[in-house]
Amino acid sequence: MAPHFVLGEQAARNPSFTYLLPPLAGPGVPQQLLIQSAAAGDLPAFKKFARMLDGGKGRLKEAVEAVKNRGAGALHQAARYGRTAMCAYMVEELQVDIDAADELGATPLGYAIYGGIVDTVSYLLDHGANPDKPNEKGCTPLHLAVEQGHCEIVKVLLVKGANVDSSSDHGTPLHVAASKSQDGCMKILLDHHADAGADVKGVGTFTPLIVAATEGLTDFYKCLLEGGADPDVPDKFGFLPIEIAARQNRRKDVEILLPVTSRIPSVHDWSVDGMITYVNKQVEVDPFFKIRPADLKLEGNRAYMRKDYLTAAKLYNMAIEHDPEDMTLYSNTSVCWLKMGKGMNALETAQVCRILRPDWPKGCYREGTAHMFLKDYEKACNAFLDGFKLDPANIEIENALRMIMPQSSLQIPEALKSLKASRAA
Repeated sequence: MAPHFVLGEQAARNPSFTYLLPPLAGPGVPQQLLIQSAAAGDLPAFKKFARMLDGGKGRLKEAVEAVKNRGAGALHQAARYGRTAMCAYMVEELQVDIDAADELGATPLGYAIYGGIVDTVSYLLDHGANPDKPNEKGCTPLHLAVEQGHCEIVKVLLVKGANVDSSSDHGTPLHVAASKSQDGCMKILLDHHADAGADVKGVGTFTPLIVAATEGLTDFYKCLLEGGADPDVPDKFGFLPIEIAARQNRRKDVEILLPVTSRIPSVHDWSVDGMITYVNKQVEVDPFFKIRPADLKLEGNRAYMRKDYLTAAKLYNMAIEHDPEDMTLYSNTSVCWLKMGKGMNALETAQVCRILRPDWPKGCYREGTAHMFLKDYEKACNAFLDGFKLDPANIEIENALRMIMPQSSLQIPEALKSLKASRAA
């Protein structure tokens, strides 16, 4: 199953991303009014509240930068609402940090992209904003622009030097375009020589063409193939794009893929009908496809218990097709890949689980264990901490954090104390 990219989940997780004015009461009123005036583009009011917060010290930059809502400052809010003149005052007059990140790693440029404001995006880029600065998931401004379908912004970013093949936990911008059915953005990326054969995890199992075949994105084949996509690269279970399309009875897809795919020796009738017939016969003789959908998870559990991890992973994956809302299927599949020593596959599955259910501690734990297997201890620690924030009483996650302490530079003991204290309060 292809992961669904939801880079815009930041807006749902971070109220500061969709500007909401807090109640105007209490000692924080000037700070709230500063943010409000920035979002409204009211420069005289903004200057007034900035001076009020500065208190005559002559350090307006510091006073403005100190006002944040979940890490997002006045420049973030001005950018989000396309207040270019307000951005210019802060960037050129006050010289605030143009690449300041909120608590999820989003910069003012990301906020402007989320708002779809081309002029503000151009202004920020012209004045030094980093077009490749990633957020906490490794997603760059280009990933976000593609996910939102902002073709003009995609063009601006690429002209300003954004890396067309920047890699994140969710793959390259081209993967995002395929997964989100952004054909306009895909064509722009390919025109700028995006790598049509790039794999999400760099192991040759999840290319944009695999995404297109899995999701049935027929209109994407031509531009991907013309861009250099290799139709002979299989998915992690060994199926070629043409087999994936044939298994789903997508005749048009098979017609497109057949002439460019190397002949499969076991397919005697190398034609569209022959390919579909071959795959259907494979399904008929495959014992997996004789299992009732309701029993797939149970049979997967049995295969896992007898340490037949590949069979278990296949059964869990088939069960996902029938019940994509069952997060334990993703979690179990991730464990199977780890047992087989396939760390990248385990990570990919765990991250899909987290995308679909970001509030589930087990998904965080699975991602953390996959990162540990790959010896990426910083990312493992961050994933475990995310899970611990969701469930500070989770002993399994706490033990994992303590185990990773020697390998991580993060101050884990302090983080654990802080999280427990905040939960107790």
